[in-house]
Parts: sequence; structure tokens; C-alpha cells
Amino acid sequence: MINISCDVKGINNAIEKAALSSVVDNVKKTVGSVRCKEHGKAPKVKIKGNSLSKLSFEVDGCCEGVIEQVKKKLK
Repeated sequence: MINISCDVKGINNAIEKAALSSVVDNVKKTVGSVRCKEHGKAPKVKIKGNSLSKLSFEVDGCCEGVIEQVKKKLK
């Protein structure tokens, strides 16, 4: 299973929390099934930002191949 974590500042109300939850769900749908073709391991995705309008994604994995797979799908 994919590991998704969040470090987003400025989430102050229920609407913003729901929006962030929607982003997390969308990332899970988009890249949740990605596994390294060589090692069979799932990647890690960290959602970061100072607000919902300025989010970025950090992708980590066992090798460059799985990282590139995830980055390609998240574009």
C-alpha cells in the first residue's frame, strides 16, 4: 500500500480539511497501485505546502524507476 503523508500549513477549517482529504484520496487513486517493477515496493508521497493553493509533492522510492512512474502520473 502506498504511503502518503501531509505537511500542509494553514489548514484552518473543516472545508480546507475536506479539500486536503480530497487531494489525498485523488493521489491514492492516481498512484496507489504503482509498484517498483524490479523490487515490488510501493513509493512514498509527501504532500507539502504553506496553503492548499501552493501544494507540492515529494516522491521517494526504492529506485529511480518507481519515482519517475509516480511523477509522470501526478503531472
